[in-house]
Amino acid sequence: MAEHVEQAHPITRACTWIDEALSLASTVDPGGLSGQAHRDALLHLTSLGDRLESLRMRVIHAAGRPGGVAEDDGARSPASWLAARTRSGFGPARAAEKLAEAVANRWRLVGAGLEAGRVNVPQARVIVKVLDALVVDPVPGEEVSPEVLALAEAHLVEQAGVFDPGQLERLGAKILEVVAPETADEHERRVLERAERRAQAATRLTFRRRGDGATDVVARVPDHVAARLKTYLEAWTSPRQDASAEAGAATPFGGFAQRDPATGVRLPQERLRGQAFCAFLEAADPTRMPVHGGGATRVVVTIGLAELRSELGLGTIISNGESVTSITAAEARRLACQAGIIPAVLGSDSVPMDLGRSSRFFTPGQRLAKSLTHLVCAAEGCSVPSTWCDGHHGRDPWGAGGGSDLADLTFLCPWHHQRAHDNGYTTKTLPNGDVRFTRRT
Repeated sequence: MAEHVEQAHPITRACTWIDEALSLASTVDPGGLSGQAHRDALLHLTSLGDRLESLRMRVIHAAGRPGGVAEDDGARSPASWLAARTRSGFGPARAAEKLAEAVANRWRLVGAGLEAGRVNVPQARVIVKVLDALVVDPVPGEEVSPEVLALAEAHLVEQAGVFDPGQLERLGAKILEVVAPETADEHERRVLERAERRAQAATRLTFRRRGDGATDVVARVPDHVAARLKTYLEAWTSPRQDASAEAGAATPFGGFAQRDPATGVRLPQERLRGQAFCAFLEAADPTRMPVHGGGATRVVVTIGLAELRSELGLGTIISNGESVTSITAAEARRLACQAGIIPAVLGSDSVPMDLGRSSRFFTPGQRLAKSLTHLVCAAEGCSVPSTWCDGHHGRDPWGAGGGSDLADLTFLCPWHHQRAHDNGYTTKTLPNGDVRFTRRT
């Protein structure tokens, strides 16, 4: 057996030795390593893993040559051949095939760095991505020269000994400023213009009703639009640390509770952003919306008078003449506080008997006047600024005929406004004007 191995191809021999070495170590407890030996083993195994992956990629690349394994076995590519036989999925195999092709045909310094252990696989992927971006769809006559590309590759491979993949990617974004500063600004301008055109062409927004009361909204938008939206939503979700938060209490969290009030479980950031997006839409100024079909863009909530007063039954949201969805009476009462959402109260014969008008809602002047003396949300202990709050009919509910005078205006952040219309809570106005919420038992 040993003689057969000695006569085999070096890669076959390496596979045999690696297999034997792994079998030797498989039954040994790593806890028996001394402190320094444990450190050395972690670093050495990590480096060996990257070098082994480099060898595997070279073999994958060879499998795709004319007359190679993929062609012999009728496979479309080495990745599909490998995925079918290893059950590891096509995606990882294809990623390895693409990186193998890049370091074999275009970026050989990166490949040499992988083989020598000076570059790890995550770093190699980043470097290849950066370098490929310099040569993809160049403007005719303004291509990055081979000399500059060689300098960029050498510099990034050298910096792999200092920086992790994330840092390398940030360095790569400005690589021309390092290796060719005289052309960097013009090249970056062309790249950004091309990226902006592609982002505009790729912009999409889709809605898919799940059938469980929720809708999946999937968007692809330009980076600057996403950054702007993220900034707006973080105005509602950025944490506000205080003593009660340190104690683990349910505290205001940019307008939303840090923990679920029912379970005490900390809410994930994704849910907080979703709630913030809902609040953001409700806070949008309807007077700035474009005219739709000859009239201002509007949302109407229809509900029977008896259902509205009893908080039992359902309401219907109608947007631009189309019935959109049903909501509870409690939610209709909450939405009625919001300017631009028109409540249509129906009598017993389903004929509209009252259409709320914009003048019935709190005006910007009223909000400004109130904010001079009420700087934050009226909920006890909440510190969300009044400029982020909804206008709530605090004295008499709209459904009970309450007015929209300045004295009726109460600032509540989106989180506490939900509580004000939640039958699971009672509200009490304290002598100082604060509102206290208590869960019903």
